[in-house]
Amino acid sequence: VLVNFLIGECKLEQFLEENPPIETNIQKAKTGLTEAKRYLQTCISEQGAKLNVMRDAHLLLAKLLYSQGLYEDAISHLNKGGLDSLTEKQLSNRIMKVVAESFAVKGLCLEKIPLPTTSKFKTAEREEQVLQALVKSGDLALRYLQEMERTQGNTGGTVPQLMSGANPPSSGSPLPPNTEYRIGPILETALQRAPILYIKNNKLSNAIEQYRKVLSSVETSSTQSLRQTMARQLAEVLLRGVSEKNYVNFGFKREGKKSRSFGTPKVPGEK
Repeated sequence: VLVNFLIGECKLEQFLEENPPIETNIQKAKTGLTEAKRYLQTCISEQGAKLNVMRDAHLLLAKLLYSQGLYEDAISHLNKGGLDSLTEKQLSNRIMKVVAESFAVKGLCLEKIPLPTTSKFKTAEREEQVLQALVKSGDLALRYLQEMERTQGNTGGTVPQLMSGANPPSSGSPLPPNTEYRIGPILETALQRAPILYIKNNKLSNAIEQYRKVLSSVETSSTQSLRQTMARQLAEVLLRGVSEKNYVNFGFKREGKKSRSFGTPKVPGEK
């Protein structure tokens, strides 16, 4: 089962590296991920549960099914993996990223699944569920980047992590912590989508806060393009939707550092 898990995850990540999970790649994913799906499904078993890889397999299968455009099936695997009942636990940086992606998949899938009713209440409820999932995903993604910076150069560094149950077992995923700073297209989409949805719901201050959280996070070569895009979007929001009179100078506390005013440009080289 452990070998199947490794092979399945490897095949999934390799495919998505070459074919990002976007709508134009859905048909390709339906054929190209068949083998990865088969390997991961073998981990959904009693033996997989004993080896503590079944939960991770559910989360990875949700990611795979999202890539194939099977949004309801993806949500089903997230529920079976206990995503919404997770509590903090010490696990590797790699699992932090998997959970962040799972919340992103949840939010992006819920956006795609049509409601069976036109009720305004149900529509508002769904929009709130989507936002909560995307914001949670973004927060975890930023924590992942921060912890990767903190543990860079260390072997087997651990971070506050999410797992289900009062005394949950450690993840049985046999791979070592991911030492790369890459967050991937799913998390990038979630980070960009959350503020856009806030704007759509006339929650401008929340949107600005989301933009600034990303722009104040760890800067890496792999997130440079994302930061440039979001900086441009924030500038457009401020120019079009915020007057000098109602502008709020937000500040966020960073662990071990003083709160920084985001209305003031950061001095180059300042830590």
